[in-house]
Order: sequence, then C-alpha cells, then structure tokens
Amino acid sequence: MWRLTWLMTAAWWETVFARLRHGPLRPGWPFMLELVVRFLRRDWVEMAFWPPARMRTNLESRPYPNGMAKKCTRRSERIGGVEGEWFEPPNAPADAVLLYAHGGSFLGGSSHTHADVIARYALATGLRTFAINYRLAPEHPYPAAAEDVLAVFRAVVASGTAPTRVAIAGESAGGNLVVKLLLDLRDAKEALPAAAVSISGWFDLTGAQPSMEKHEAFDYGTRSMLLAQAKHAAGALALDDPSVSLIHADLREIGPLLVQAGTAEMLFDQCRLLYERARDAGADVHFDPLPEMPHAAPLLASVSEEGQRAIERGARFIGERLG
Repeated sequence: MWRLTWLMTAAWWETVFARLRHGPLRPGWPFMLELVVRFLRRDWVEMAFWPPARMRTNLESRPYPNGMAKKCTRRSERIGGVEGEWFEPPNAPADAVLLYAHGGSFLGGSSHTHADVIARYALATGLRTFAINYRLAPEHPYPAAAEDVLAVFRAVVASGTAPTRVAIAGESAGGNLVVKLLLDLRDAKEALPAAAVSISGWFDLTGAQPSMEKHEAFDYGTRSMLLAQAKHAAGALALDDPSVSLIHADLREIGPLLVQAGTAEMLFDQCRLLYERARDAGADVHFDPLPEMPHAAPLLASVSEEGQRAIERGARFIGERLG
C-alpha cells in the first residue's frame, strides 16, 4: 500500500503542475481522469518488468471499487473446466448469458481485479455475466486463454443456452479473445454468439501502427512495455502470427461485432484496422471510436462519463441483438 500511496501522490502533483502550465493532457479531460491515467502509467511502467507472478500477486492484493459489484450476486463456478465467477444483476433472465474476458496483457487480471467493469456490464445489460478466469502467460501462453474462452462458450451452449442468447465482451487482451472466439467458432462451423463487443482489443502484438507512439503520452502504457509483455504472451508464436495478431487473420463471416477504441489510446490504429479489414471482408462489424479516451475506457467509468457511456453503448448493441 505504501507503494500505491507514493505513486498516487506523485501522480497528483504531476497532474496539478502539468495542468497549471499547459492545461489538461487531452481536451476535456477532468482532473480525476488525468490523475488516474498518470497514476496507472507510473504503476504499469514500473510493474511491466517485474516477473509476471509478482505482478499478479500485487494486483490481486489490492482493494478495488466494489459499489457496482455489491449490486450483483456473485458466485464462483467452474464451466467447461475453466474457473470463473458469476455476476448476476437483479431480475436477470434465466435463458441468456453474457461472457466477459478481462484484460491484463494475457499476463494478469481476474474477476477480482476487473469486478467493477464486469458488474457495470452485468447491470447495463441486465444479463447474468460469467467472468472467465482464463489461464495466463507465460506459464500458459497463447492460445491457452483462447482455448479457455472457447471451452466456456461451448459448455454454456451444451448446458441448454442457445447461442442466440449468448453474448461476449472483453477489453484489451480480452478484446482479442472476443474476436478469436468468433474466428474459432466460424472455423469449426459452429454457431456464433448473438453479439460480441471488443473494447480496445490488442490485435497486433508487434505494435507497428503509428498510434503506438503518437498516443503514448496520453495512455498508461508504453510501446516497449507492450512489446516485452507480448513476448511472454505469444510464447513460441511469432508476434505477427495471424492466430494471435488478429489484424492478419481471415476475418470473413464473423459478427455481429462492435469494436470500440479510445481515440487517444495507443491501440487505436490497430482496432480501427481490424474493423476496416473485417468490414472489407464482408463481416457484420461496427466501429465505435470513444472521443479523447485512453485505453480500455470502461475501466475508467468511475472517473469518466465517456467510460460509462461506452459501456451503455456496448450494452445497447448486445440488447438489440439478443432481443
């Protein structure tokens, strides 16, 4: 906790003095959003080169906002051989399910670290939401996480929930896993979920697009940090392998898919590129640029109205397709 207190104090003074000299880091950013982004940048850049196990232990030991999570009934369950946790909002229909794949560069994250955004999605959609605690790299590199997401989807369908009553959402690494699920189901000639929402998906592990450097000053990561994490995540795969860097994949016959990305985030160009290539391939895909937002805007919903609006638009996309 002393480390976090020091990082927050340093970020607070940095934000104060920077805004006095130059104004907000991005047009329209409220103080709290800029403070949190500066704090997360300090935090993640420092942790990026820790051993992944140490990083995970640190993240899991922290307190997180739980006001939204308290509005849901939570229970752990193993589905399709994969651990996870249900977030059930009041009066949720019994015949529909939302799956959620958390972010964390494939190295960390869980239903505990992401409880706030998972609960917000459950409440916004009104759906029973299963947060998938997929296997993590480097102990379990790609495609282990994708295999777990696929196993959960298949088990939910096998238990009696029609694919037309299943949706999936996820951010960052989880945004990659959302699209990967659609590709795996298409290739297996199985029914796809009724709707999919990919938020700030990590679709190019090489980090080749211009926004990786152009937006680095406004986001809470760095290109070198992501490249180091990508090597852990990919394992034996080349970073540009189309099975993990999905901008190079065959994107035909997938969807309905909503791709969201912050216009100030490092991954913006690769999210837009995946959308464009999927659109050009004839996929049922839609793009939602989130004005002036950094990476994974819904994670910042407690300090940003645009973050909450992104969740609401994603929930509306899901609701319109589940009926």
